[in-house]
Amino acid sequence: YQRRVRGTVSVGGVMITKLVAQTVQHFITLMDSLKLNLYAVDQLQPLLTDLFHSLKSIPSNIINLENDSTLGVNPKTKIKQWLTTMNSMKASDELDEEQVRQLLFDLESSYNAFHRALEN
Repeated sequence: YQRRVRGTVSVGGVMITKLVAQTVQHFITLMDSLKLNLYAVDQLQPLLTDLFHSLKSIPSNIINLENDSTLGVNPKTKIKQWLTTMNSMKASDELDEEQVRQLLFDLESSYNAFHRALEN
């Protein structure tokens, strides 16, 4: 890890601020997709995968998403659970109303936990 000017941190040449911005973008894109009634697995699973990889790319010693009980929810765990669910479905399958509601709730909870982690 390298420190740069004004306290920004670089990991492997990528600024943490860029990783955080990409993660926020993935959260918002996925939540907006659900609000626009995109429920098919082949529409949502790639977005969920992008979000999961983005969360994984942020080093835990910079932003701890896993071992902080004050967050209330572990975003990586929630997203991975949904990936597992969608990977067991066919591409043409659609989430039902209850699944959409739960996914949106889990995304919003994870997004809020991510923001709390940034503040710590």
